Parts: sequence; structure tokens; C-alpha cells
Amino acid sequence: MGASQFRIDMAAEHPRKLGRFVLAIECDGASYHSSYTARDRDRLRQQQFENLGWRFHRIWSTDWFMRKEEEIQRAIKAFENAVLFADKLDRGALPNNNHANGNHREHADSGTPKHQRGPRPNVPVRTSIDQYSISELAQLLQWISSDGQLRTDDQIMDEMVVALGFSRRGARIERAIQSAIAYWRPRA
Repeated sequence: MGASQFRIDMAAEHPRKLGRFVLAIECDGASYHSSYTARDRDRLRQQQFENLGWRFHRIWSTDWFMRKEEEIQRAIKAFENAVLFADKLDRGALPNNNHANGNHREHADSGTPKHQRGPRPNVPVRTSIDQYSISELAQLLQWISSDGQLRTDDQIMDEMVVALGFSRRGARIERAIQSAIAYWRPRA
């Protein structure tokens, strides 16, 4: 599952909120993650999903083969924690940039906290881009931009695809999001 260059192995959905993904699960071997480029890419991918309010959980292949039951229990616990985190985030009880380590990310140059996203707009996840109104897409664009981070249109597109719950970017999705960006941008 993923959007554009941000791919994950599995995603867990909130048990009571259809289309609200709460946990990204990555399953890779230790040798895969030993290179600097893989670690950098994985760090950026994790950061991207956490910026959208997801939590992240890794299962290493060696741990899975050596201690399968323990890894299953860890994954269940990670899912339960992700659901609790999502509920708090959706109520506005937590900032959206609160990461797994419990720290708030800050601007390295100023030492001041980044702006925080509020709760995700009440825009349901649908199966087709054609089912979204331009207003709903604009609401999601406003929410994504509310954390104050500067993004290119391509980065906005990536975050929108993830927020909409799609597994990839197709031409129709890109056209709809570009139209929504053009509609929303004058208001931003």
C-alpha cells in the first residue's frame, strides 16, 4: 500500500472509523535496512505517514522467524496504541506531529514548535476520486497545509493520495487533486 514513492507493506484501519488508517506496518529484513539510502528513505516515509496521523510499526524478518508469537503480540499492541492515538488526534487532544518517540518535532533553526494540524476533516474515505466533491478535496488540502510546512504541488499530491486512502496515483486522481489545488489555492 502507498502513495507515489511512499510505500508500506501493510496498513491497519481503525475498527470503528471506516477508511481511517491508523497504523503502517513495515516488514523487511535487517540487510535491507543496513544501507544509508534505505534508512534515509524509510525515515522520510515514516515521517510522511506520521505527519498524516498514522503510527508506524516495524517487524524484522529475523524476529518474525525466531519469535513469531512475541512479534504478533507486539503488532497487536502497536495497533491498539495506534487506535487510541488516532482517537485522541481526531478529538484534537494531541498535535498531529506527535511521533512514536513522544517528542514534538521542532524547527532546527529556530527552536520553535511547528504549527500543528487540527483534527482531520470529516471527509469520508471513498473508493473513487469521482465520489469526492471539490469542496471536500479543498477541506483536505486546507488540513494538510495547516501544519505550516512548505510543500511542492507534488508533495501535496502525495499527501492527498494517502489522506484519501488510495494505493497509487493515477491520471484521474492527479487531475482531480490538481483541480482542487487550483480551486483551493486562491483561498489559502
